Amino acid sequence: MDEIVSFGAWVQQRRKALDLTQAALAKLIGCAVITIKKIEQDERRPSREMAELLAEHLLIPGLERDAFLRRARGQFAPVSAAAAQAIQLPAFLKAGDLSIQPPALAFVGRERALAQLEAQLHPVLAGEGRVLFISGEAGQGKTRLMAEFARQAQAARPDLIVAGGNCNAFAGIGDPYLPFRDIFGLLTGDLEARWAAGALSAEQANRLWRFLPQTIQALAEHGPDLLDVLVPTTVLTERIAMYAPAGAGWLNAWQRLVEAPRPVQLEQRQLFEQITLVLRALAAAQPLLLLLDDLQWADSASLNLLFHLGRRLSGSRILIVGAYRASEVALGSSEDRSRHLLEEIVNEFKRRLGDIQLDLEQFVPAEEQAFVEALLDSEPNRLGPDFRKTLFGHTKGHPLFTIELLRDMQERGNLVRDEAGRWVEGAALDWATLPARVEAVIKQRIERLEPSRQELLSIASVEGELFTAQVVAQAQQQDERYVLRQLTQELGQRQRLVREYEEVKVESHYLTRFQFGHALFQQYLYRRLSQGERRLWHGEIARSLETFYADALQAIIVPLAYHYTEAGNSEKAVLYLLQAGDQARRMVALNEAIRFYRAALKQWPNGEQAGRAETLRKLGECLWMTGQLLDALTTYEASQALFELQGDRLQAGAIHHLIGRLYWEQGDRAQAQRHYNQALAMLEQGPESVELARTISAISAMHLLASAYDEAIAWGTRALALAERLAAEDVIIHVLNNLGAAYAPSRDRERGLAMLQDSLRRALRIKLPHDACRAYTNMAEVLFWMGRYAEARTTYEELLAYATRVQASLFIGDALVHLGELEWQSGQWAAALTRRERIVEWRESMTTSMVPGVWASTLLGWMRNDLGQPQAARQVLEAELPQARGLAEAQTTVPHLGQLARALAGLGLETETTAIVEELLALFDHTPDAHRNNALALLFACQWLATHPAARDLAAARACLSRLERASQIGSPETEAAYDEGQGIIALAEDNPAQAARLFQSAVGQWQALNRPYDQLRALRGLGQALGQTGDTGQAQATFKQALGLIETLAGQLEDTELKASFSNSIVVQEIREGQSRLYGLAHG
Repeated sequence: MDEIVSFGAWVQQRRKALDLTQAALAKLIGCAVITIKKIEQDERRPSREMAELLAEHLLIPGLERDAFLRRARGQFAPVSAAAAQAIQLPAFLKAGDLSIQPPALAFVGRERALAQLEAQLHPVLAGEGRVLFISGEAGQGKTRLMAEFARQAQAARPDLIVAGGNCNAFAGIGDPYLPFRDIFGLLTGDLEARWAAGALSAEQANRLWRFLPQTIQALAEHGPDLLDVLVPTTVLTERIAMYAPAGAGWLNAWQRLVEAPRPVQLEQRQLFEQITLVLRALAAAQPLLLLLDDLQWADSASLNLLFHLGRRLSGSRILIVGAYRASEVALGSSEDRSRHLLEEIVNEFKRRLGDIQLDLEQFVPAEEQAFVEALLDSEPNRLGPDFRKTLFGHTKGHPLFTIELLRDMQERGNLVRDEAGRWVEGAALDWATLPARVEAVIKQRIERLEPSRQELLSIASVEGELFTAQVVAQAQQQDERYVLRQLTQELGQRQRLVREYEEVKVESHYLTRFQFGHALFQQYLYRRLSQGERRLWHGEIARSLETFYADALQAIIVPLAYHYTEAGNSEKAVLYLLQAGDQARRMVALNEAIRFYRAALKQWPNGEQAGRAETLRKLGECLWMTGQLLDALTTYEASQALFELQGDRLQAGAIHHLIGRLYWEQGDRAQAQRHYNQALAMLEQGPESVELARTISAISAMHLLASAYDEAIAWGTRALALAERLAAEDVIIHVLNNLGAAYAPSRDRERGLAMLQDSLRRALRIKLPHDACRAYTNMAEVLFWMGRYAEARTTYEELLAYATRVQASLFIGDALVHLGELEWQSGQWAAALTRRERIVEWRESMTTSMVPGVWASTLLGWMRNDLGQPQAARQVLEAELPQARGLAEAQTTVPHLGQLARALAGLGLETETTAIVEELLALFDHTPDAHRNNALALLFACQWLATHPAARDLAAARACLSRLERASQIGSPETEAAYDEGQGIIALAEDNPAQAARLFQSAVGQWQALNRPYDQLRALRGLGQALGQTGDTGQAQATFKQALGLIETLAGQLEDTELKASFSNSIVVQEIREGQSRLYGLAHG
């Protein structure tokens, strides 16, 4: 940023880098476009608040934020002051050591492919982030193409940061987030081993190292939960402590992050969102090119993360390039040959983004011929047109086949050097004797090696495409120096069958890792081993790895699980599969955890059932969290049965609690209660336990949602006392949430609010995002009960911001719906309709139907009904009707049924309307306590029963009014307003217009005080009708005129002509206009 000479220029440069127009930035900041123009022209200085917003929305890097804010205030602050925060160069990157870099391999051909990749990079640098895929078969040059593209891109752009990661080929076993762990390793300075092995250029390593402070700052600001998931905390802390300047802001931020408490719970969406935010923050400082190789072998967690990132690249300078073998992806997943997840991801990106695939198999023959020509001419030669034509005909331009065949011909003497050192045809050249496939070339090359070298490579192939020299030496019972010399010199430099990849420090010793020159070499060597040989060598490899990693086994759990599985050692395989499952679970790689746990259970030894029961419990939890509810239920039941068989009533009771929770979330309250009671019966027989406290708290929550507030308070009080005795902080937080919400309908709401505030504070302190979101939700609900709508709105906005940050999807929907409800109720229809789009988008993103989905459909139906669109309302409400009925809750089901009854009435479906009204009244009668959400549904029921000809039943209407009276006694302003309006309806139906007018007038005043214009105009309709019947024509006309004013205000916010027309023709609006017209006719008759 040194070249930026003014604050306005800085703002303009960042805005353009993010591909924002002035209008778009103004909208984000909440100011006029002219304000942005004046700021960029240095004609206006922003306020401190606006400068903070600019820094946030322009993604100003943390290291530059202070300078940005100081310049905004007109103070001189050189952006290069951030250089004082720069990290010192380590010894291996200092200029004197750069000479040890090996020469780069020559790259020929593929000009069109490089040009296509380059063309995709240009818009990325302007802020149009994207994902691209390179597909092709083994040996077609995908990896080399990506490497050359990265080299050229870095050479042309001094600020470009390049990092890459590879996937492994362990059959059926995925190492969670492996390619992204590689990428974050490079971004956090884990460079020396890769650089020394030649896997990184000196320039790339320098850029990555100097970029380290930005990475640390981004992690501290946006990715606190990535520690020990993608970033090894201890190793990184030691690394930066050696080279960070004293007092550097980013170092202090890192130290605070390391010392902060870690979250007890972490959802995959939260993890993905933090990774996204970190990468976007880094790209705001310098553009990123991220390379993912061998995606056909990627674990599902990595692929899901790739999909998440790919949809969030808009407005960022990030290009992700992934390479894969199309034929292996076409075969499906390694487990059951179902459709490969990568295929679904590529197809979805194609649908959304268009042409994002570069298929190396679709290149025309002329390009492949050009590749052969370029390869031959990369060294001096006198090879003529006939040779070139025949070579191309033999290999069809396949890169690996061509390269290996030429090397084979050189070794055979088919190609020799003349006196000038140029390659020429040898006398022994016979095309008929040459291998016809690349596999045959590899076979001949391997078989010409000495037997001891063949054995060395065969053992190496058992470990994988990446293998460890010391492990192979120990397995082969060879001297380490001899093996290293063979791998480095004969098999590496001379034969080019392997290359050094990295050196790994494990405690006090070093291990040297090599990589096969191509995956096909490793695959050929491995396949030629017999099944028995493979089994024995896998066992040897596993034991050697255990020896070398004795004090650092966590780093190689997945390879050990794989090798012991292949070795047929069930005991050791189960041991490491369980550890791999636990590790994947901590990393929120839940599909990998499921795969590991299932693999462990498949090999489980006979007789040991306690561990099996615990593994089933962990598997059930992962299945539940991934939405596989039926499988989770079956797994939990198997776990519970095993625990009970073992006589472990504590764990059996805990599983009953989990099964109850599962049924609860599916809306089956009866089954949930049965399992909660079983859990309680079992747990109460033993000593006091956290599980018992947790179960009692769950029962309190069950009563809370059933609107049985006294019961919820009684159970919650008991759970709180027990949790405090046991110092179970997470249970205390849960109980305080229950109790605070349960006090809402009582007159002791301040006490409830204080409990909820305490719960929120505690949940935020120990990072319990689900409980924090619950506390926000319940606080807003209590404020709703108290009629403090502005504070409720602020709380929901805080919930939305927090839930978005931690990616708590359930609560994002909760906040969106309730903010939409507040906007709609308060007459902010334009804002509510805008928010409706986000609500619909959120509903469509949810894979399963959940309680907020019912709330969303209730609100959407409510809006459609008010707008006079009963058919659309019916459609959206009936979509969630089974879920709403399954909940059978006053606070959720009754309002849903109320809006459905309105929609059916609007369609003239009288019988169906009456049936729904009766259903909602029956549910209300079975609810111990009323909820504020019941008010409008009960009010509509009164109106329907009292006035509609098909259902007119004054006795039933009076009974309905009694229910409204019961609801009004909870002390909510809206239930009190609804009760007065309901009394007015009944009085008018009983031909007592004077009393009706007084009651309607009271309701009008209350709705007005609550700032609910639609409810106010509905009450004004009743008031106008009542005044008309008393003969007070003047007051009646004034009332209808007031209502028409409200209608005009609401209609003025409807830009859509169809919406405006339907609202104008809605029942309430028509009745008001007809009332006004009738009175006008009487007055002028």
